[in-house]
Amino acid sequence: MIWFNLKKLERKIIKNEFSDEEGFKYFLGTSIIWFLGPFIGVAESPIDYIELPIGLGITIWGSYSIFKVNASGDGKDFFKRFFALSWVIGIKLLVIGLIILVPLIVLGIMLGDIDYAEESVLTLTEEFFVITFSLLFLIVYYLLLIKSFRCVSQNDKR
Repeated sequence: MIWFNLKKLERKIIKNEFSDEEGFKYFLGTSIIWFLGPFIGVAESPIDYIELPIGLGITIWGSYSIFKVNASGDGKDFFKRFFALSWVIGIKLLVIGLIILVPLIVLGIMLGDIDYAEESVLTLTEEFFVITFSLLFLIVYYLLLIKSFRCVSQNDKR
C-alpha cells in the first residue's frame, strides 16, 4: 500500500498496474475508519467497548468475505458491484429498520418510557438493545451482500 505518495499511486493507476486486490486493501482500510469514526473519543459506557471489537470484526469479516466471493466467481468489477449492491441493500435495511423502530419509539412515548422533552440517558439494558439491534443489522447487511455477490459473480440467474 502506498500511504503518502499520491503521485506514485496515480501513476500506478494510470498505467493499469493497480489490481482489484490492491484496491481492496484501501477499501478495507476506509471501511475500518468509517466504522471507527463514531467511536473515537466518545465511549460513554462499558457497552461501547463491547460493540467496538464486535462491529470491527464483523466489518473486516464481511468485507473480506465479499471480496473472496467475487474473486472466486468471475472476479470482475468488485468496486462497481460493491457500491451498487451495497446501496440497494442499505436502503432496504434502512426501511426495514424504520418499520421496526418507529412503532417501538411511538409505543415508548405512549407508555411514558421515552420523554423527549428532557435529555435522557439510556439505561444499560436499553443501550444493550440498541447495540444488539445495530450489530444484527450489520451482520444481515454483509450476509445479503455476500449472497448478492455470489449471484452476480457466478452469473447466477434468479
